Amino acid sequence: MKRIFSFFVAAVLCVGCLVAQQRERSLLSETTARSFIDRFPDPDVIRWGSDRNHFTWQSGYVLFAMERMWRLTNDSRYLNYVRRFVDQNVGADGSVPNFNPGALDNFLPGYACLLMYELTGEQRYARAAETIRHGFDDYPRTAEGMFTHNRGTAQVWVDGVFMGQMFLARYAKTMRHPEDFDEVARQIRGIFRLCSTDDGLLYHGWSPKGRAPWARDADSYSTDVWSEGLGWVAVLMADVFDYLPANHESRAELERLTTRLCEGLAKHQDKNTGLWCQVVQRENDEGNWNETSGSGMFTYLLQRSVDRGFVPAEKYMPIIRKAYEGLRTKAIRNADGNINLTDCSSIGIQNDYRAYITQTREISTFAALASFMLGTGIVEHHILHQLQTPFYVTDYTQGRVMRFENGLATWQHEAPLSNDLWQLPSGNLLFTTGQGVLELDGKGNKVFEYKTKAHVFACQRLANGNTFVGECETGRLLEISPKGRIVHQTCILPKGTRNADMAFMRNARRLEDGHYLVAHYGPERVTEYDHNGRVVWDVAVPGRPHSVIRMPNGNTLVAVADGDNNPRILEFSPTKEIVWQLTNDDLAGRPLRFLSGMQYIEGRGLFLTNWQGHLSRVEQPHMLWVTREKKIRAVLPPMAGLRTCSSVFIPQEKGSEQH
Repeated sequence: MKRIFSFFVAAVLCVGCLVAQQRERSLLSETTARSFIDRFPDPDVIRWGSDRNHFTWQSGYVLFAMERMWRLTNDSRYLNYVRRFVDQNVGADGSVPNFNPGALDNFLPGYACLLMYELTGEQRYARAAETIRHGFDDYPRTAEGMFTHNRGTAQVWVDGVFMGQMFLARYAKTMRHPEDFDEVARQIRGIFRLCSTDDGLLYHGWSPKGRAPWARDADSYSTDVWSEGLGWVAVLMADVFDYLPANHESRAELERLTTRLCEGLAKHQDKNTGLWCQVVQRENDEGNWNETSGSGMFTYLLQRSVDRGFVPAEKYMPIIRKAYEGLRTKAIRNADGNINLTDCSSIGIQNDYRAYITQTREISTFAALASFMLGTGIVEHHILHQLQTPFYVTDYTQGRVMRFENGLATWQHEAPLSNDLWQLPSGNLLFTTGQGVLELDGKGNKVFEYKTKAHVFACQRLANGNTFVGECETGRLLEISPKGRIVHQTCILPKGTRNADMAFMRNARRLEDGHYLVAHYGPERVTEYDHNGRVVWDVAVPGRPHSVIRMPNGNTLVAVADGDNNPRILEFSPTKEIVWQLTNDDLAGRPLRFLSGMQYIEGRGLFLTNWQGHLSRVEQPHMLWVTREKKIRAVLPPMAGLRTCSSVFIPQEKGSEQH
């Protein structure tokens, strides 16, 4: 038999020690966010210096970060903070009296208006977003088609591209104005064309000749790459792909620019501290210093780029972890428990290097606090969510079974279309292979094998040593001896049917009383059959049930795929009442895509595989560990080397699991 038995290192940093440390200390991102709300309970106080207008980039960026914190934690206090700002600044008729379209900085709070419209459907939020969008209608441009930083100058700043295009990208998707995606792409391509350095970074701004002190002799960019300025573009490139259609003509180019930006950031990271300097491309020059706000923004971009598969995890995860530890050193916890940040910088374009590095090192600027939440938040929740228990998964798309331990994939074996697997008490692994079942010992030797022409999506080792196999097209529920002989078979095809299609059933289980519990995927039903194939219990499950578990209390858990665009877990009582369910509405970030496999472990909760479909890019987690209280305890995030997960098995003490 041709056998693949190889050990490899997946594109994931081993984070076991970090996880242990992280659980012993509070999450800085959440402490910082709560501290911010405690110090500034009224978001209308967020403004630039003595500026009287609070509907501008300072508040808009804080709200941007608060939304991210809400999506990471599902903590309503962050969402309520955003809601309070929007409701204080949007009239009952949708008017936005504090919006001034005189500068790109003032468009960013519209991003929060769009969030509220998405969540509530209230038309006043939509009208507010429309008002802000109309600010672009007569907004001035340079000869190159770029929006100027404000109406009184011909300069283009990297800051403004984020402020305007982050709003416009979300507007285009939420309000269904796809033509605005072209503008977003045009502005991003333009700033990279005008301001790119040789290694993928961006100078702070660009100006026509004579329109800025740093553009005296020719149309040119400013002298240096300022940390927070480049950070705005980093955050834009981290999130714009949430909105830009996958088939947009500029998407490939923007992905390339993002990858190049990540490469430039990796090159210029301060190797001692893990942070980035006030003038990013001159990290080794005299007088330069680590700047907190931009470092948080860069960390956010790098983690999101790893998650999207734009850059390899094996190279960038050490960079990200080192940046995170560096960010921690900039946080000071006061006696009252609040967080202050050192070495921050929020400024305009300067004339030269000396002017940048001699700027006052500020404490806890609004922008830095928001950036710190973004950078530490995304890393802390990856650390927190790394599942440390050894486990096995099936990669249906690549045709593999894989073992993970301490955050690393350590073993794989060929298994086409595999959809079910178990580690047996002997330590052997039993799994489906598309059109059969295979058992391997710890050395990769074949112990048991069954082959058939039908698709097989379910297998199970029985207490008597036989193996249960569910054949899809034939509708046969088989019990097979260790020597491969069929000792019992039950056909569950509807009367008058000789063959079913590939969607007839997915996961199935033989119960302790000899009955069979079957997820009928295409027919959208879950049915219990007795040993002779007679129906004893049956319930309709719209949305395509994929996996089933009979619980010790007699209830039935069902994993529903995405046939009705509502992936979910349902728990039915014996009387067919839904007594518990889990949907995207219960979880931060709506992470569920297609629920395929699941395992229930008493006292721990549910482990769910979140099949991503035949996609080239994965953005939702592959697997989630969710408690009975609907709290996410861990995820298996997107990573190189793993395409999709369709089932999971986590070894436990005998009798402590339902699979």
